[in-house]
Amino acid sequence: MAEASDLSRTEPASPRRLQQARSAGDVPRSAELAAWAVLLSALGMLGWLAPRLIDALQALTAAAFIHAAQPLSPVFLEAAQAALWAVLPVLAVIFVAALVAPMLLSGWVYAPRITQADLTRANPFKPLARLFSADSLFDGSMALLKLALAAAAVSWALESGWPGLQSLAGGESTVALDAAAAWVARGVLALAAALVLAAALDAGWRWWRYLRRHAMTWQEVVAEAREAEGSPEMRARLRGRQQQAGQGRHVDEVIG
Repeated sequence: MAEASDLSRTEPASPRRLQQARSAGDVPRSAELAAWAVLLSALGMLGWLAPRLIDALQALTAAAFIHAAQPLSPVFLEAAQAALWAVLPVLAVIFVAALVAPMLLSGWVYAPRITQADLTRANPFKPLARLFSADSLFDGSMALLKLALAAAAVSWALESGWPGLQSLAGGESTVALDAAAAWVARGVLALAAALVLAAALDAGWRWWRYLRRHAMTWQEVVAEAREAEGSPEMRARLRGRQQQAGQGRHVDEVIG
């Protein structure tokens, strides 16, 4: 019966149906798109503040080694405070991106009804049905795809940058630290570029499934149109009132 019902939903969701779903808090959401947006925001801030972060890390490392006998020396505490202030903008951007990213696909949604208890959702068989649904199959495929993309990005970063890092093992710490930071940045950028595919696929799938879930049958479309226009009895009553009002105005004009 469920398959027949799904197959009979051949009409796209009407704006009213989508608005009702939105009012109930039912909107498409893509976790992959949100995660990619947060990662991209963090990378942008890291790239912008990289010199400041590297300087703060170098100062903190030097203070830790020079004042090793006194771990909480004023010099070390000052370096730690400077490093914390250097990292705070990155953390703030990540926090804001984590709040904004879920709204990229659906926009801002305010639905007080979502906090109300709905006993119809307390179905013990729903998790089992969801386990064998198309969404579960897609999520499993996405997990394998992300694993393959991450492995490819890490392999590329290791093959392209590891020999150069080994050659700097006996050099100055400043040069080695700069090279290591550049290598890590290339690897993370490669990972972010690879995850663009996963984010795009997930966002497209969530949006298609959302529209498919709210698709309508032809009978529902007709019923909604009749409800929007009013029942035949209501239309006849309104037409009669309009005729009475028109006749009243005509009589007033004749008398006047």
